[in-house]
Amino acid sequence: MKNKIAIGVAVGILGAVGVITSAQAVHVNPDGTGQVLLFPYYNARDGYVTNVNLVNSTDQTKAVKIRFREGKTSNDVLDFNIYMSPNDVWTGSVKAGVDKAGKPIGAVSTADRSCTLPALVNCSNGECGGKPQPFTGPNLYPNVTADDTREGYVEVIEMGVVDDATVKAGVLHKNGTPTNCQAVADAWSTKKGGVFTKGQGISAPTGGLFGSSAILNVAEGSAFSVDPVAIDNYSTKAQHYRADDVNNFLLPSLASGDVTSSSVMVTKPTGETEMVVTDWKSGAEVGDACLKDGDSLTPACGTNPYPVAHALLAPHLLNEYFLDPSFGYDGHTDWVVTFPMKKHGIANAGSDVIASFENGIFDREEGSQASSGGGTGGSTSDEEFGFSPPVGGTNPVDTSSSLIREVNVISFKSTDPSYNDSRTILSSASKQSVSVGPFVTGWARLSFAGYSLKDGFKSAKGYSASPGTYTADSNVYKGVPATGAAFIEGNVSENAHSLFGDALPHKIQRD
Repeated sequence: MKNKIAIGVAVGILGAVGVITSAQAVHVNPDGTGQVLLFPYYNARDGYVTNVNLVNSTDQTKAVKIRFREGKTSNDVLDFNIYMSPNDVWTGSVKAGVDKAGKPIGAVSTADRSCTLPALVNCSNGECGGKPQPFTGPNLYPNVTADDTREGYVEVIEMGVVDDATVKAGVLHKNGTPTNCQAVADAWSTKKGGVFTKGQGISAPTGGLFGSSAILNVAEGSAFSVDPVAIDNYSTKAQHYRADDVNNFLLPSLASGDVTSSSVMVTKPTGETEMVVTDWKSGAEVGDACLKDGDSLTPACGTNPYPVAHALLAPHLLNEYFLDPSFGYDGHTDWVVTFPMKKHGIANAGSDVIASFENGIFDREEGSQASSGGGTGGSTSDEEFGFSPPVGGTNPVDTSSSLIREVNVISFKSTDPSYNDSRTILSSASKQSVSVGPFVTGWARLSFAGYSLKDGFKSAKGYSASPGTYTADSNVYKGVPATGAAFIEGNVSENAHSLFGDALPHKIQRD
């Protein structure tokens, strides 16, 4: 009995240490709140609108950076500061706009009254209204077109808690409108000796942000709800910058937090769950990937990418597909796979990411492309499965392909003769296709073999009743930082433009 009590106490102590350590390390918060929110996809193509909602669930005033990144190379095409009073909500929409030359381009519009810098909504005349803000990019970044800005992803990073009493009072709503948004501009004014210009009036971030997004296909009448990934304990210090600061407009970023450790939960072969806390290289040991992009105008964006990269690491992404043409369902599926840390030098940053569905496409009855009749939907090995075009360009059944963008859309196709391949859900101009052969429903595993975070590894420690040993080559560091969802659409009515839509977040499988 004494031994059992002693063991129980020891395990309890280990558990407490693990909880404390997790609270000090970067991690994905399963509760959905955090200091960082990562929305994996927006669509601003013709007929599409992406609504983004941000919520400050705390009793503190928050300075928040929202950044829109285009889908080709993750360049910042628009960012601004939002000053959220306690319990405040900010809403905005990404939709099709036009640039100065009249070309289609992504744009943000909002009628939300929360204070922003620069100001997007003017309530001084008693009527709140704002005009769409077109994305930049084609005139700033090499090889980025206006079309590239029409798909991308969104970063939201808490810069800190506002302590200055004047600003807090100014951004607080009264009868639905902030009392005085000019207080934010004054706090940044050099002429007025504003507190923000002196690095004052703001303290460390505390988290508590959450949000949601909805991608609407207006013409087809379908909607896809996508929650962001919430990352907590990203930074213990404030990072407060103006959007028009030419030297710092890329800060804060996913690589500029000061916490240099990460925590993830792993399941050992015994079935026991263990917390692994890893310390990572940072600073001069890593360097700043943004300063190595070949563009002398690109400012610094941070030298600490590994903790966030590890929190988002995926050796394999798992999700479903639905292509069923029977009973008028007219099923379609697009997967979105986003690589938010590639911009920061992680996972083959200098070239493409090679992904594979090898032995990873299944129907709902255990059939796979490698089977020979297994399950009721089993296929033979000579069916057409996998990416088109293949990596090598010579094997028509190659299951690997290059994901060349940082936001990739993979459109699933069936060889079933009744399948309608005339359209895709997201209408992406940069989509790639993957064939699931004759299957029309099932699931798939997308793998990233040969990638790891070993170059940034310093040390690691496990927390459980029987802690494991971890090195740079351990499986827990293999994979690519990735996020996204499967967008599934179908029809259950006689109205061809009254569709149902669902977005299923990708699941992660570790080796």
